[in-house]
Amino acid sequence: MLLVASAVLWAVIAFVTLPHIRQLAGGAAPFDLRWSGYSYEDARAFLAAIGEPGRAYYLNPELILDCIFPPLYSVFFALAFWWLTMPGRLRQGAVPLPLRWALVALSFITAILDGIENFSIAGMIWTWPNLSAGLVHVGSLATQSKLVAATMSELLLVLFAGTAALRRIRSWRGQP
Repeated sequence: MLLVASAVLWAVIAFVTLPHIRQLAGGAAPFDLRWSGYSYEDARAFLAAIGEPGRAYYLNPELILDCIFPPLYSVFFALAFWWLTMPGRLRQGAVPLPLRWALVALSFITAILDGIENFSIAGMIWTWPNLSAGLVHVGSLATQSKLVAATMSELLLVLFAGTAALRRIRSWRGQP
């Protein structure tokens, strides 16, 4: 159920709200999608480009949805990692407990970084046109860190799920 809810929410964000913001910005990527981050000048130019309607839209519905998504995402990933690292899924015994907890922590760190990013973006919009360079820097760093942590989580989940599936198929065939 968490997977479906996360996927539906992600699809709305990825295919509806963020593309709309990108369109309002004349093709410039929204803050949430900037792998290399953004400078104070970038933030100022972007917020000016989307105008008052774009800033309002970024606050609602985009940031509202993006505040719901991280908790769903993190709980799904934490439960998936915990389940995949139980005895017999990736190996005969359980994955060592410190690694299991690190994977769970990575899921929640990703959500926390997304939350910091969201609050930073909201703060930039609320204080527009009086942007704080510090707030822009925090938001940019949170975006970059979130994207790295999310990519790590997703790649590890795919790797672990694939490994568990192969192990299961081999067990059905009677192979070690």
